[in-house]
Amino acid sequence: MNRAADVARPRRRAAIVGAARDCARHLPRVLDNLERIAETYAETFFVFAVSDSTDDTFSQLETWIANGRNGRVLDLGTLEPTVPVRTARIAHARNACLDAVRGSIAAEFDHLIVVDLDDVLDGDLAIEALKQAADWLDAAPERAGVFANAAPRYYDIWALRHESWCPGDCWHAIWGRSADEGFEAAKFRESLFRQIVLPSTMPPIAVQSAFGGLALYKMPFACLGTYSGIDPQDRSVSEHVAFNTAIREAGGQLHILPSLIVQAPRQHLYSPDDFSLRWRLRMQLRLLAERVRPPWHALLQDKR
Repeated sequence: MNRAADVARPRRRAAIVGAARDCARHLPRVLDNLERIAETYAETFFVFAVSDSTDDTFSQLETWIANGRNGRVLDLGTLEPTVPVRTARIAHARNACLDAVRGSIAAEFDHLIVVDLDDVLDGDLAIEALKQAADWLDAAPERAGVFANAAPRYYDIWALRHESWCPGDCWHAIWGRSADEGFEAAKFRESLFRQIVLPSTMPPIAVQSAFGGLALYKMPFACLGTYSGIDPQDRSVSEHVAFNTAIREAGGQLHILPSLIVQAPRQHLYSPDDFSLRWRLRMQLRLLAERVRPPWHALLQDKR
């Protein structure tokens, strides 16, 4: 251990928040990672919001908090009958976490860390990369938030907004496709082909919005945001877009840090079993093309 570097590192405080539903089987590893994250801060405060669960997610989280940790677990009960849209329920849970942070001493902390409590953090998390992400976030006043990369490839396209990589809502484009275009073609174009490998050595990527299961925000910027899972046209939308938009409108800059890596959930990635032979062959051709000209090269050109 480099004790000199550890002593020199700023002693920050963080609130760590997450919304959960039926995450019990992932929680042992996830909570171990959250404990490791907490050890990099001088003080932490946890807020978890649970709704519509049929397993012991709530009791596991409550027991973990009660074991000498600062924080609380919010039981939001069964929301689905009154809030039928899934993204609206998630936004409600995330806003409940935010309200709990704003109403506590944690509102004066340095960072808000937003996590998913499922398989995204059910794996090995490089804590040194997280420390470096926190340092990079604090190195300039205009930096407001940083988001994780993912292995084997970046997956969270719905929350992503980037002027060339993903300028709009991928699912709105899929749902609103022309009558003569099939679902598979639209999903490949708007979502799967945008799920690219980001080498960990890449520089930070400026975005308008992202998430990817792990985000660090400066607390003053985070307190300005509100999650929304429904857009003005009453369509489902990633709840992170509205939150990140508010931060950018306040002058904050947002970046994906390729060196900070979480585990991409399998259900969000391409699976050959989900597609016909035609589209399986199309993906094989795509993967071969990526070897010749990796898509991340275009992101570096955007920075020039």
